[in-house]
This record gives sequence, structure tokens and C-alpha cells, in this order.
Amino acid sequence: MATFQCSSCGREIKPAVRCPHCGADQAQWVEHLADIERSIAEMKARDAAIAREQRQIAAKMQAALFQRDILAHAGEERLKQATRPRRVLRRRPGRRPPTATTGAPPRVPRQGTPPGPD
Repeated sequence: MATFQCSSCGREIKPAVRCPHCGADQAQWVEHLADIERSIAEMKARDAAIAREQRQIAAKMQAALFQRDILAHAGEERLKQATRPRRVLRRRPGRRPPTATTGAPPRVPRQGTPPGPD
């Protein structure tokens, strides 16, 4: 703790409103108190600025993590699609097209004979 010199008697005293030896008012103590109050106000302002910056950093980090998760998921899906075997659509043999009549057997023209009634 800092000590001050009394402005009346000149003795070294601890911070107090009045000198314990001569009872004189101590202006140094008031000035020291004002310095401490100023220092506290500066620290509170700095603390508020740090808290604001911390909130901004947390918001940026949250956005970056979200974007990373989306991109990672998209990459996983792309790999999944690339490794999945592709289906090839083929007609089943003997299956008629949907426009064919259901009661009659399929008509296949013979080679060498002209089509039409005989």
C-alpha cells in the first residue's frame, strides 16, 4: 500500500482523509482516490469491450462450424453417390409393351412372307 507525506507535519502516513498525527486534511488521498476511480472506470470499459469482442468471435465461430458441417456432409454424400453401384434399366425378356392387347399372343412377322391377308 502506498504511503503519503502529510502536507502539514511532513510525516509518512497511510492513505487517510486526515493525518492521524496533526489532523490536517490530506488532498493527496483525494487525488489518489480519483486516480483509482479513473483506473477502475477504464478497466470496466476494457472489460465491456473484451466481452463484446468475445461475443463477436463466438458468433463467427458458430457460423464457421455450421458451414464446415454443411460442406462435410455434402462431401460425404458425394462420396456415397460415387461408390454406390448405378442401376441399369433393362427390359425383361418376354414382357409386352403396355400398349399390347392382353388376350392375344404377340404377333411376330415371319421372314420371307409379305405382311397382309392371304
